[in-house]
Amino acid sequence: MLAEHIKLTRRNPITGRSRRGVRDIQYAAVNDVVFRLTHFHSGFQPVRIELADEHLTAAGLHAWRHSWYSNLIGNMSTFDEAREWMAEGFRSQESAELLAHHEQAVETWQMLDVDPARLAAPFRVVELTSDHYLAVANDPRPLLWQQDNLAWEDGTPRLGGSSVLAEASRHSPSLDGADYTGWIISSEGGRCYSDIIERKSVAMACLRTTAAESLAEAGGPR
Repeated sequence: MLAEHIKLTRRNPITGRSRRGVRDIQYAAVNDVVFRLTHFHSGFQPVRIELADEHLTAAGLHAWRHSWYSNLIGNMSTFDEAREWMAEGFRSQESAELLAHHEQAVETWQMLDVDPARLAAPFRVVELTSDHYLAVANDPRPLLWQQDNLAWEDGTPRLGGSSVLAEASRHSPSLDGADYTGWIISSEGGRCYSDIIERKSVAMACLRTTAAESLAEAGGPR
């Protein structure tokens, strides 16, 4: 994801709520995670970037704050620098070890105890670009592997699938060389595809329907 494609909102895309106060707090949905950006308006690097935690239960919040991965935060001077950090730094390709570390942090965050009453909806739609959208589960825990042997080295279980429930992408001869113009909805990790959809509004409705069906098949929010 490019930095210019990351959109900041005052409303948390998971809970649908905004936090008002002296500090300037905004949120960014970056693929399948949500960051909270807090501007303290003072200090050398006043913008702090961290994974959002407002959707967690008290137990989930306690577990996260006592997890080493909760320290995976960034401190930047401006919101623009924060976008760059989220787009490039968090998914750093500097080494396989660092990339695996970031992936493990995301999966640890995704497995925390979520309070269903705090979710704005079972899933959220993330705009990667004007031609590419994701429907992401707000509560990805039904997607956990049940097998005990599939885990990180520290014993943390791996996610059994992506929390991305469905994708909508636009294709055309000028955009990607396709021999048609229209939208395609994909699900199940790219194993299922829709027919060509001409209108964006219809494609977005289909994206939401497909995401709801995928979530139901995965067991739904717990």
